[in-house]
Amino acid sequence: MMQKRHKTVAVVLALLATPMAHAQSMDVLLNCSTCHVASPDPEATATAGREIYPVLNGQPARYIERQLMAYRQGLRQHRQMEQTALALGEGAGAMARLYAGAPHPELVFRDPPEDHATALDLVEDGDWSRGLAPCASCHSLDPEDDRARLSPRLHGQPEAYLADQLRAYADGTRSSDPMGRMRGYSERLTPSEISALARYFASWTPDSENSQGGSE
Repeated sequence: MMQKRHKTVAVVLALLATPMAHAQSMDVLLNCSTCHVASPDPEATATAGREIYPVLNGQPARYIERQLMAYRQGLRQHRQMEQTALALGEGAGAMARLYAGAPHPELVFRDPPEDHATALDLVEDGDWSRGLAPCASCHSLDPEDDRARLSPRLHGQPEAYLADQLRAYADGTRSSDPMGRMRGYSERLTPSEISALARYFASWTPDSENSQGGSE
Protein backbone atom coordinates (compact mmCIF):
# COMPACT_ATOMS: atom_id res chain seq x y z
CA MET A 1 0.00 0.00 0.00
CA MET A 2 2.81 2.39 0.92
CA GLN A 3 4.63 1.69 -2.37
CA LYS A 4 1.45 2.41 -4.36
CA ARG A 5 1.03 5.70 -2.49
CA HIS A 6 4.62 6.63 -3.30
CA LYS A 7 3.95 5.99 -7.00
CA THR A 8 0.83 8.13 -6.78
CA VAL A 9 2.83 10.98 -5.20
CA ALA A 10 5.39 10.78 -8.00
CA VAL A 11 2.71 10.78 -10.70
CA VAL A 12 0.85 13.75 -9.22
CA LEU A 13 4.07 15.71 -8.89
CA ALA A 14 4.89 15.00 -12.51
CA LEU A 15 1.46 16.16 -13.62
CA LEU A 16 1.68 19.34 -11.56
CA ALA A 17 5.10 20.02 -13.03
CA THR A 18 3.98 19.95 -16.69
CA PRO A 19 4.16 23.20 -18.67
CA MET A 20 1.05 25.33 -18.59
CA ALA A 21 0.18 27.57 -21.53
CA HIS A 22 3.47 26.33 -23.04
CA ALA A 23 5.34 28.68 -20.72
CA GLN A 24 8.67 27.44 -19.43
CA SER A 25 8.54 29.86 -16.51
CA MET A 26 5.21 28.38 -15.40
CA ASP A 27 6.70 24.90 -15.59
CA VAL A 28 9.50 25.95 -13.26
CA LEU A 29 7.11 27.59 -10.80
CA LEU A 30 4.86 24.56 -10.54
CA ASN A 31 7.66 21.99 -10.24
CA CYS A 32 7.74 22.21 -6.45
CA SER A 33 9.88 19.07 -6.18
CA THR A 34 12.81 20.94 -7.71
CA CYS A 35 13.42 22.49 -4.29
CA HIS A 36 11.12 20.52 -1.97
CA VAL A 37 11.88 16.91 -2.79
CA ALA A 38 9.00 14.47 -2.31
CA SER A 39 10.89 11.24 -2.82
CA PRO A 40 9.66 7.75 -1.87
CA ASP A 41 12.98 7.55 -0.01
CA PRO A 42 12.54 9.64 3.18
CA GLU A 43 16.29 9.90 3.74
CA ALA A 44 16.80 11.35 0.26
CA THR A 45 14.06 13.86 1.02
CA ALA A 46 15.79 14.91 4.21
CA THR A 47 19.22 15.34 2.64
CA ALA A 48 18.33 16.92 -0.72
CA GLY A 49 18.72 20.67 -0.42
CA ARG A 50 19.01 20.18 3.34
CA GLU A 51 21.06 23.34 3.86
CA ILE A 52 18.66 25.59 1.94
CA TYR A 53 15.06 24.46 1.54
CA PRO A 54 12.57 23.42 4.22
CA VAL A 55 11.34 19.82 4.22
CA LEU A 56 7.60 19.77 3.54
CA ASN A 57 7.02 16.02 3.75
CA GLY A 58 4.69 15.15 6.60
CA GLN A 59 3.92 18.75 7.50
CA PRO A 60 0.26 19.49 8.34
CA ALA A 61 -1.74 20.05 5.16
CA ARG A 62 -3.59 22.98 6.71
CA TYR A 63 -0.29 24.64 7.61
CA ILE A 64 1.16 24.24 4.10
CA GLU A 65 -2.00 25.56 2.47
CA ARG A 66 -2.08 28.51 4.88
CA GLN A 67 1.51 29.40 4.00
CA LEU A 68 0.76 29.34 0.28
CA MET A 69 -2.11 31.71 0.96
CA ALA A 70 0.24 33.91 3.00
CA TYR A 71 2.61 34.16 0.03
CA ARG A 72 -0.29 35.18 -2.20
CA GLN A 73 -1.42 37.81 0.29
CA GLY A 74 2.04 39.24 0.95
CA LEU A 75 2.23 37.97 4.53
CA ARG A 76 5.43 36.11 3.70
CA GLN A 77 8.24 37.46 1.52
CA HIS A 78 9.94 35.29 -1.10
CA ARG A 79 9.70 36.25 -4.76
CA GLN A 80 9.68 32.75 -6.24
CA MET A 81 7.28 31.37 -3.62
CA GLU A 82 4.94 34.32 -4.12
CA GLN A 83 4.82 33.57 -7.85
CA THR A 84 4.46 29.83 -7.25
CA ALA A 85 1.57 30.34 -4.84
CA LEU A 86 -0.19 32.55 -7.38
CA ALA A 87 0.43 30.03 -10.17
CA LEU A 88 -0.95 27.15 -8.10
CA GLY A 89 -4.18 29.01 -7.46
CA GLU A 90 -6.91 26.54 -6.47
CA GLY A 91 -4.36 23.72 -6.70
CA ALA A 92 -2.72 24.85 -3.47
CA GLY A 93 -4.90 22.56 -1.38
CA ALA A 94 -4.04 19.51 -3.48
CA MET A 95 -0.34 20.31 -3.29
CA ALA A 96 -0.59 20.76 0.48
CA ARG A 97 -2.29 17.39 0.90
CA LEU A 98 0.26 15.73 -1.37
CA TYR A 99 3.19 16.86 0.75
CA ALA A 100 1.34 16.19 4.00
CA GLY A 101 0.87 12.58 2.94
CA ALA A 102 4.43 12.09 1.66
CA PRO A 103 6.84 10.00 3.76
CA HIS A 104 9.04 11.89 6.16
CA PRO A 105 12.32 10.69 7.70
CA GLU A 106 12.72 9.36 11.20
CA LEU A 107 15.05 11.79 12.95
CA VAL A 108 17.52 11.29 15.77
CA PHE A 109 19.35 13.70 18.04
CA ARG A 110 22.99 12.68 18.34
CA ASP A 111 24.62 15.79 19.82
CA PRO A 112 25.49 15.99 23.53
CA PRO A 113 22.59 17.82 25.24
CA GLU A 114 25.00 20.22 26.91
CA ASP A 115 25.91 21.56 23.46
CA HIS A 116 22.35 22.88 23.16
CA ALA A 117 21.66 23.97 26.72
CA THR A 118 20.23 27.39 25.82
CA ALA A 119 17.92 25.95 23.16
CA LEU A 120 16.79 23.02 25.30
CA ASP A 121 15.79 25.37 28.10
CA LEU A 122 13.54 27.25 25.68
CA VAL A 123 12.24 24.12 23.95
CA GLU A 124 11.40 22.21 27.12
CA ASP A 125 10.72 24.90 29.73
CA GLY A 126 10.42 28.25 27.96
CA ASP A 127 11.01 31.44 29.91
CA TRP A 128 7.80 32.51 31.55
CA SER A 129 9.41 35.67 32.95
CA ARG A 130 9.43 36.92 29.34
CA GLY A 131 6.17 35.30 28.36
CA LEU A 132 7.93 32.56 26.37
CA ALA A 133 6.12 29.23 26.42
CA PRO A 134 8.11 26.05 25.72
CA CYS A 135 8.58 25.50 21.97
CA ALA A 136 7.49 21.89 22.55
CA SER A 137 4.05 23.06 23.62
CA CYS A 138 3.24 23.65 19.93
CA HIS A 139 5.99 21.99 17.86
CA SER A 140 6.10 18.22 18.26
CA LEU A 141 8.27 15.57 16.65
CA ASP A 142 5.64 12.85 17.08
CA PRO A 143 3.41 12.72 13.95
CA GLU A 144 0.61 11.17 16.03
CA ASP A 145 0.60 14.05 18.49
CA ASP A 146 -2.27 16.53 18.12
CA ARG A 147 0.26 19.38 18.13
CA ALA A 148 1.90 17.94 14.99
CA ARG A 149 -1.43 18.16 13.16
CA LEU A 150 -1.59 21.93 13.64
CA SER A 151 1.95 23.33 13.89
CA PRO A 152 4.92 22.74 11.58
CA ARG A 153 7.59 20.23 12.40
CA LEU A 154 10.80 22.17 13.07
CA HIS A 155 13.09 19.22 13.76
CA GLY A 156 15.45 18.52 10.86
CA GLN A 157 14.82 21.81 9.05
CA PRO A 158 17.80 23.79 7.67
CA GLU A 159 19.52 25.93 10.28
CA ALA A 160 19.74 29.03 8.07
CA TYR A 161 16.07 28.73 7.11
CA LEU A 162 14.92 28.47 10.73
CA ALA A 163 17.03 31.44 11.83
CA ASP A 164 15.79 33.53 8.90
CA GLN A 165 12.16 32.77 9.73
CA LEU A 166 12.55 33.63 13.41
CA ARG A 167 14.18 36.93 12.44
CA ALA A 168 11.40 37.58 9.92
CA TYR A 169 8.80 37.05 12.61
CA ALA A 170 10.74 39.29 14.98
CA ASP A 171 10.99 42.21 12.55
CA GLY A 172 7.46 41.74 11.19
CA THR A 173 8.36 40.85 7.61
CA ARG A 174 6.63 37.51 8.16
CA SER A 175 3.12 37.83 9.56
CA SER A 176 1.52 34.53 8.62
CA ASP A 177 1.13 33.38 12.23
CA PRO A 178 -2.37 33.14 13.73
CA MET A 179 -2.99 35.92 16.25
CA GLY A 180 0.64 37.06 16.01
CA ARG A 181 1.88 34.36 18.37
CA MET A 182 5.18 33.70 16.62
CA ARG A 183 5.83 37.41 16.13
CA GLY A 184 5.32 38.02 19.82
CA TYR A 185 7.53 35.06 20.69
CA SER A 186 10.36 35.83 18.29
CA GLU A 187 10.65 39.52 19.15
CA ARG A 188 11.40 38.52 22.77
CA LEU A 189 14.29 36.27 21.76
CA THR A 190 17.86 37.53 21.70
CA PRO A 191 19.93 37.08 18.52
CA SER A 192 21.98 34.39 20.26
CA GLU A 193 18.80 32.52 21.28
CA ILE A 194 17.54 32.59 17.71
CA SER A 195 20.82 31.10 16.54
CA ALA A 196 20.76 28.49 19.32
CA LEU A 197 17.22 27.36 18.52
CA ALA A 198 17.95 27.13 14.80
CA ARG A 199 21.07 25.08 15.45
CA TYR A 200 19.25 22.76 17.86
CA PHE A 201 16.33 21.93 15.56
CA ALA A 202 18.67 21.52 12.58
CA SER A 203 20.82 19.08 14.55
CA TRP A 204 18.11 16.43 14.32
CA THR A 205 19.27 14.26 11.42
CA PRO A 206 17.83 11.28 9.51
CA ASP A 207 18.08 7.86 11.09
CA SER A 208 18.89 5.73 8.06
CA GLU A 209 18.10 2.50 9.90
CA ASN A 210 14.57 3.43 10.94
CA SER A 211 13.34 5.81 8.21
CA GLN A 212 9.69 5.54 7.24
CA GLY A 213 8.76 4.68 3.70
CA GLY A 214 9.13 0.91 3.55
CA SER A 215 6.45 -1.42 2.24
CA GLU A 216 3.49 -2.33 4.44
